[in-house]
Amino acid sequence: MQIEKVSEEAGVRLTVSGSLTAVTAEQLSAAIDPVLEETKKLILDFKELEFLASAGLRVIIATKKKLDALKGTMVIRNVCEAVMDVFEVTGLDDILDFE
Repeated sequence: MQIEKVSEEAGVRLTVSGSLTAVTAEQLSAAIDPVLEETKKLILDFKELEFLASAGLRVIIATKKKLDALKGTMVIRNVCEAVMDVFEVTGLDDILDFE
């Protein structure tokens, strides 16, 4: 998995590519933590994310909870059909914000 960080006017965008699994979830968490110290607006761009496992979902949910406590926002962009199916099956598509 690779993560690219870009600061935008709307917040900080993390573009995640590859597979978000139990092995790589900690890598995403470690990339998110410093971002939350500099902004309350996180954009997760999943246009190149091919696979999402439950460990990745845990990181996303934990991040949403942190941002909710900070009165911040998180948006998930460019989700492929296979990854969106995971969000829909788990019911997270109703809780998270997608573009």
